[in-house]
Amino acid sequence: MRVLLLFAPGWSFSTGSPHVALPLLKSWLQLHGHEVRVRDLNWESGLRAGVGLPAAAARRACTTPLLESMNEPFFAAEDVLMERAARYGGIWNAQLGFEYAGAPHESSGEALASLDRPSPFDGLFDEVVREAVAESPGLIGFSVAAVQQVIPTLQLCARLRRAGFPGRIVLGGNTVSRLVEEMAIPAVFDLVDGLLTFEGEMPLLRLCDAVAAGSSFASVPHLAWRDGTEMRRNNHDERLDPDALTAPDFSDLAVGRYWGENYLTLVGARGCYYGKCNFCAIPYGWGHNGYAGTRTVDRVYQDMLALIERHDINRFKFVDEALSPRFMRELANRILAGGLIVEWEGYTRLEAAWHDPDFVDLVGRAGFRKGYFGLELLPAPGRTALNKHDHADPERLLDLCAASGVKVHLFCMFGYPGTGEAEAARTVEFLLNHRHLVDTADIFAWGYAKHTSVTGAEPMRDARRDWGLEFDYVATRSDTLSRSAVEALASKYEELIWAEVPRFVHPTYRLISPWSQQSPAKAPDAYAAERVPA
Repeated sequence: MRVLLLFAPGWSFSTGSPHVALPLLKSWLQLHGHEVRVRDLNWESGLRAGVGLPAAAARRACTTPLLESMNEPFFAAEDVLMERAARYGGIWNAQLGFEYAGAPHESSGEALASLDRPSPFDGLFDEVVREAVAESPGLIGFSVAAVQQVIPTLQLCARLRRAGFPGRIVLGGNTVSRLVEEMAIPAVFDLVDGLLTFEGEMPLLRLCDAVAAGSSFASVPHLAWRDGTEMRRNNHDERLDPDALTAPDFSDLAVGRYWGENYLTLVGARGCYYGKCNFCAIPYGWGHNGYAGTRTVDRVYQDMLALIERHDINRFKFVDEALSPRFMRELANRILAGGLIVEWEGYTRLEAAWHDPDFVDLVGRAGFRKGYFGLELLPAPGRTALNKHDHADPERLLDLCAASGVKVHLFCMFGYPGTGEAEAARTVEFLLNHRHLVDTADIFAWGYAKHTSVTGAEPMRDARRDWGLEFDYVATRSDTLSRSAVEALASKYEELIWAEVPRFVHPTYRLISPWSQQSPAKAPDAYAAERVPA
């Protein structure tokens, strides 16, 4: 069966690679005999708007990372987007995406009332509809990774239906997984045939098989659908062996033409191997209690070889929720044994391994260029409420990483119940005093995320924001700050960081960090000698 997979517009442009979801699904479906084409409508929307930020321009702006020089290329592009969005009553932030003013995507009623609202993507939608009706794939699948993509996705679905597209339409992605109970309503099923949740490979394969055979959807795992007039949700599971997957297939996409230094995205572990932080809802989107297994290092290494051969890019970003030290050690040894010269980065926890100079030196020699660590707050009594159970000694971490050529990003989160101004001030003071060792940092305001349970606050469920991913809340103890106080606290310190060390938070700088000036050279024939059939 022919399948068209679409990555919806409205997402960030501040990325040097396509989102990995659809390349993974394309590879998997093709392995099982389906004919698949992928389009990144988000990237295409930027192309149509005439905006971009090449690596050379980003590097020039960051030669001396001053605020004025870094602002110029990024906000020149964003100004074009903002001017265009204003015509449609919206804002188009190059880093966050497009949304209509007032965030109607948080309300099912307002989102569905926006189906016919003029959009900056109307011309792109018209093109997609014409091609879909002409080519008539048996199924169109949308990946919805962020809430900003919800309304554009539904708008395009409505246009497809009105144009008489006869095939099936299905939505998936992290946002759909987290909102499936609220989205599984008749008005949505008037537009789409199903909502797929959690890991997409097995559900989408079974759905494609069912569509091709003309059979019932009752056997499709993790599918919400309408059976006649009955809303049904298939909660049964069909586990996927991560090593059964092949390398993501980016062949339909504009690899090398995204903003900044381009890289390719990979997934080693599906979900978070720890998955117990009280504030974090991200693992929920993977199902299986937040963790669905890890590929063997040899399979990941073979993916790297295959992608280098196909695209001549030696930079990789692991989008795992957390790279485990064991996985990193094994992969580093495999890279060094194979003589492969690569650069890679990824998210990881503050584990004890990062206090071991031999471990840090090993991953640094194997091309690990940057680690993204969830510090949240400096060690203090209130930090234990986060339930991170890590080894938060950031000073030693910074020293060892600097000695091994590994850059460090620190995620900081302020306002979690039981913490407040004092913890935030100490953490920001640490960042400023260690600006020579910290490469980048984020300041977040804690929000009560859907699918979490937090001591010290009670969520307020608002029917007018039924598609929101965060709740308003009421404090249930005296040391819990109000939502407005938390947002003010984070805003205060983010503005301070922006003024003092703009490199920490500036989107232009992030487009080139941590990559080398030039793409690393491959060891001669390294991938050819090592490559094995999938």
